[in-house]
Amino acid sequence: MQDGNQNTYLVEVNDPKSADIVGKMMVWGMVSVGILAILIKVYGTVIGWYHASVAWLTEAGQYASSFWPF
Repeated sequence: MQDGNQNTYLVEVNDPKSADIVGKMMVWGMVSVGILAILIKVYGTVIGWYHASVAWLTEAGQYASSFWPF
């Protein structure tokens, strides 16, 4: 039973602009994380190549210097 003095209201808010903004923010966040992951992978690859090149050049220089008579 309801009292005549008590009113119950249901307010439903549907704001498509805020939902659109939140969706765009989520997409940009995922794109940013993806770009950072790609940059980390590229950085690791370049550093690996650099260390391998330095090691190879060091060994090649030691080998070439072993032929010097003095």
